[in-house]
Amino acid sequence: ANKPRDLLGLAEDAEELRSLGYRHEVRLLQASEMGSVIGSERYVGGMIDMGSGHLHPLNLALGEAVAAQKLGVQLFEHSEVTRIDYGPEVNVHTARGNVRAKTLVLACNAYLKGLNPLLSGKVLPAGSYIIATEPLSAAQAAQLLPQNMAVCDQRVTVDYFRLSADRRLLFGGACHYSGRDPKDIGAYMRPKMVQVFPQLADVKIDYQWGGMIGIGANRLPQIGRLADQPNVYYAQAYAGHGLNATHLAGKLLGEAISGQQQGRFDLFAQVPHITFPGGKHLRSPLLALGMLWHRLKELV
Repeated sequence: ANKPRDLLGLAEDAEELRSLGYRHEVRLLQASEMGSVIGSERYVGGMIDMGSGHLHPLNLALGEAVAAQKLGVQLFEHSEVTRIDYGPEVNVHTARGNVRAKTLVLACNAYLKGLNPLLSGKVLPAGSYIIATEPLSAAQAAQLLPQNMAVCDQRVTVDYFRLSADRRLLFGGACHYSGRDPKDIGAYMRPKMVQVFPQLADVKIDYQWGGMIGIGANRLPQIGRLADQPNVYYAQAYAGHGLNATHLAGKLLGEAISGQQQGRFDLFAQVPHITFPGGKHLRSPLLALGMLWHRLKELV
C-alpha cells in the first residue's frame, strides 16, 4: 500500500477473499510491520496472501512444451500467421506454409494485431519491463526481502519485484500504452527500483527485457468462441495476470473443445467485453490519456 487508501482497499480485498471461502492465510500489515517482509520505507502497509507464489516462468513454459511434445503435440516457432480462412475447416496461412484444422484457438493476446479485428479491438497492448541486478550477497537479499516474497504495489503504473534463485532482484513494472519500448530499459527502470530500494543505487544491472501484456476494459480474461464461427475459440486479455489466468483459460478451453465440461467455459463466455473506442489508430492514445488521468489522481 503506497497510501492509506490503498490499505483500505487491501482490507476490502482480504474480507472478500474470506467471504468466498478462500482457505489460505490473508493478513494485513501496518507500516510498523512492513520490515518483516521488505527492506523499504516506501509503503504504509500491505497484505500478505499465502495462497500466491512465484516461479521461473520461462522454465515453466519450456517444461510444458516438452510435456506437450511427449503427448504428440507439434510446435512450430517463428511461424507468424498472416491470414485465416474461416469455415468448417479452418485454413491458417503463414509465410512458409499453411495449416488446416477443424478447431482453432486464437491465443495471441497482446500480439493479435489485426489478425481478427473483432477480438483485437477488445484487447490493448501495454508495455511492461523488467531488470535483473547482478547476484546479491545472502545478506543483501535477506535485507531486501526477508521472507523471499513476491511483491507488487497498488499504483496504476505498478511496480512488481522478487528475488531469483541466484539472488538477483528482478524488478518490473512501468505499464504504459504508448506502443513504444524504451531505448534503454535499464536506464528507464533503474530509477523506479532505486525509489523502492535506495540501497541498490550502485548495484549493476545484468539483464533487461520487456514485452506486451494484453489489457481488456474490465480487466477480466476474455474466454469464449466467435459467434459466427463456432469452431474458433479465443482466450486473451489477462491484464498482467497471465501466469495463472492463462492456465485457467487453457483448462477451460480444453474442457469445452473435448466436450468434457461446458459449464465453466460458458460462464466466462457470457461475460460481455466492450470494444475500445477510437479505432486502431486512436485506441492506444485515448487509453494512455485515460491512464494519465488516473496517475494524476494518485498524486492527490
